[in-house]
Amino acid sequence: METILERMCEAVERHAAHARQETALPGLTLYRVNQAAHPSHVFYRPRMVVILRGSKTIAAGDAPFLADTSTFLLVTVDLPVCAQVFLDAEGRSHLAFSLDIDRDALAEAMARLPVDESVASAPAGVATARMTPELLEPFARLLDLLDHPADISFLAPLVIQEIYYRLFRSGLGEPLRQLALSGSHVAQIGRATQWIKANYTAPMSIEALADVAGMSTTSFHRHFKAITLMTPVQYRTRLRLQEARKMLLAEPRSAGAVAAHVGYDSQSQFTRDYKRMFGAPPAADAARTAGAP
Repeated sequence: METILERMCEAVERHAAHARQETALPGLTLYRVNQAAHPSHVFYRPRMVVILRGSKTIAAGDAPFLADTSTFLLVTVDLPVCAQVFLDAEGRSHLAFSLDIDRDALAEAMARLPVDESVASAPAGVATARMTPELLEPFARLLDLLDHPADISFLAPLVIQEIYYRLFRSGLGEPLRQLALSGSHVAQIGRATQWIKANYTAPMSIEALADVAGMSTTSFHRHFKAITLMTPVQYRTRLRLQEARKMLLAEPRSAGAVAAHVGYDSQSQFTRDYKRMFGAPPAADAARTAGAP
């Protein structure tokens, strides 16, 4: 695996001109972080995260997950998370990439595989699993395609199908099936998270969210917390605060104006929530972040 990892690191270093680099391959994003950074609050779509050098932690709700070169991360629903990347033990750049999951392609791969009824686990919005040479090798071939852009449209879908096959065989078959099946609990909660994301500034009814998910209110509460690791209100609050911080960092604005823009009725509640999440009140956080190197 070390030889494959070195080859993949070289590919990322060639193609990642920025800390976060979109690529010509749809859904593939490269990451190259050259110095230690504070935790960042970001939004994850369903994706796989593969670490090639260094490590990364993400917190969904209050649950921490660690990914490094020996493990990879699978996210199956839209999630606001707190992420932090770390350089390797020698202080070299953190190198990684993420690959968004295409539910249609995943369902196509799943339809060609036998269903193992003996495998059952609770649905999860985030999971980690051990990286294997069998899985790392197609990931490496996917990165190799960045050097051959004319081959991407034909070969990338084939390589991604192999990646899904390897994932199904890696012990993550059940979370992936939950993501691919439109009637699964993960898919149902996914519809609710998409609604919250699109309407986070508006009033929110748990009963209406349960209807969007196609579940009873009791079942919706239970499964939303189990999958996203937070309640619907906590989920919406994180979205509101992430958007508020973007606004505050983009241009000078009053906390009251930002609070109202993201859906808060009370500026004092907004300030309390903001300080709890980011460690300082809005104005102080914006000032220290703007002054950070």
